[in-house]
Amino acid sequence: MPYNPYWFESFAPCLPWIVPVIAIIGLWVAKATDDCSVQRIAERIYFAAMLLVAAVTLRTVVENEGYWLLHMASIGIMALGATSTHINHTSSEAESDIAMSEF
Repeated sequence: MPYNPYWFESFAPCLPWIVPVIAIIGLWVAKATDDCSVQRIAERIYFAAMLLVAAVTLRTVVENEGYWLLHMASIGIMALGATSTHINHTSSEAESDIAMSEF
């Protein structure tokens, strides 16, 4: 009887690059929002992405696969991104700050 691969085995060559893409998208969603209500949702998405990346990274390290360093770097970037501050000044806010500091 011939071997029929499972449907998820077709994604095996892409697995090393799926995790960094999920990490970058999760970080981008959490840091790109300015609205507080949207930011709460984005932070939940980011946390879910971080849990997914951590689980896949743990599996990669346990299985001693060749791309474990790429996955560890992805989780490291997500951890650093979570601790960085989000500062986004528009030009009008910066001008009003300058005008207020002159008085």
